[in-house]
Amino acid sequence: MEPTIKCGKHLAQHAKLTGSRFEDVCLGESEFDNVSLAGAKVHNVNMSDMVIDCVQIGGTTFRHVGLPPDQRSTNKQRPLVFEDCDLNGSTFRDCNLSGINLNDCNLKGATIDGVRVSELIETHIASSQQDFL
Repeated sequence: MEPTIKCGKHLAQHAKLTGSRFEDVCLGESEFDNVSLAGAKVHNVNMSDMVIDCVQIGGTTFRHVGLPPDQRSTNKQRPLVFEDCDLNGSTFRDCNLSGINLNDCNLKGATIDGVRVSELIETHIASSQQDFL
């Protein structure tokens, strides 16, 4: 493939770019509206401060999300926000979830290391009540 897009702002409208490849490209402050990225592969991409709204991500895998390995010991990843999401049946594996806040979330059937969250809460409440007595 030969490079055909010159530097500067461009409008790709009603375009089929299936199979295209983008290398060493800056798309900062770009807008994507009504775009299909189904089956796309994204690797070594800085997606900081993006807003992803009204998105379908069923079957998507997120791996190695956060700071690059050489910066993890000296810097802290800025927090992410997941809002009004349907993540039922999803798996979080080997994730640092320290300090997370779950607000107004349905945790029915949720487990942590195979233990139901509802059981953990019940055990915690029972333990707190015993300490109070």
